[in-house]
Amino acid sequence: MPRPRVSLLVGNPTARSGKAEAAIAAAMEGLARARLEPEFFSTLPQGATVAALADRLERGDVARVIYLGGDGTFAETAKGIILARERCGIDTPMGMLPMGTANDQGRSFGVHSGLKALPDNIAIIAGGVEQWLDVGEVEACDAAGEVVDRDLWFDSWGLGLSAQILAKRNRDRKIVAKIPVLRQLYRDKLVYIRAGLSSLAKNALKSLIGKARFAALITIDGETRELGGINDIVIKGTVLYGGDWIFDPTSKPDDGKFEVIIVENPADWGAITIRAHKRNPVTQDDLAVLGVAPKQIPRGSQIEVKIFRPAGMGPVPSQIDGEEYVSTDHYRIRNLFHYLRIIVPEDPHWV
Repeated sequence: MPRPRVSLLVGNPTARSGKAEAAIAAAMEGLARARLEPEFFSTLPQGATVAALADRLERGDVARVIYLGGDGTFAETAKGIILARERCGIDTPMGMLPMGTANDQGRSFGVHSGLKALPDNIAIIAGGVEQWLDVGEVEACDAAGEVVDRDLWFDSWGLGLSAQILAKRNRDRKIVAKIPVLRQLYRDKLVYIRAGLSSLAKNALKSLIGKARFAALITIDGETRELGGINDIVIKGTVLYGGDWIFDPTSKPDDGKFEVIIVENPADWGAITIRAHKRNPVTQDDLAVLGVAPKQIPRGSQIEVKIFRPAGMGPVPSQIDGEEYVSTDHYRIRNLFHYLRIIVPEDPHWV
């Protein structure tokens, strides 16, 4: 069988009001100049991309799959690669041409996003340096502990305030998309910031009367913690969160462990985000003066979360990789060690 040579570029030409079409054309041209033999593979609606991509990879002529787009395209591309490996043993590395705002996966390795970054990112892909990425598997369970949904994630899983912000951001995007002028001005981080401030304000008020907090049992590698009242849980795989925060600078995306960030209230979120910002000029001594104590971030490979909602509290929102996920009261998360090969810079580091 001849050696695989094709570079399969996965993208959605209708994304970002059609602007992705120009990015796809530029990427195809750049990949051709680099003699990477590009072939375009369009994403499909209604979740059909993963299986169709796996079918294409099983022909055995693809040397690398390259995603172009945001977190959703990253996830669909990665799941297609994993499905092809599970079905017939063909394991293909993934290159990154990110176009999203936060781009946690790419920036955790030093891969920038946007059209201006295309030449550098294509050069990275041509270099062919690979690194493993641990993948998260989440199971949503019903009251009897039976699995009602199972999915993979590649950046973060969470429930509570952060998931609520993301859900509001998604609703705002749908509203803004219907208004041409706002569509150009009010997007990406502006939408996220508005959603965040709105949710923080509402939760701050609710927390005063105890209606935004829930209890939880969190088991990390066999050790159970009982928490009386929290606002948020985030389980992190890559180094960066939201493009700007590093909860644990010692973490690695391929170490078999996930970081578990537990937030007790909006003020706690504020302290965490001040301390964890990647360009934070404030030292630990400064924070101590302000009364902000260092927060320990537990880590583990097998994590179980059971939440207990007070009377009258509705389902707690959850998310995977910035998209809304099943809301239930019981989740199991597993670290799939070294589960996806990605193409990275020769000297990978977050940006």
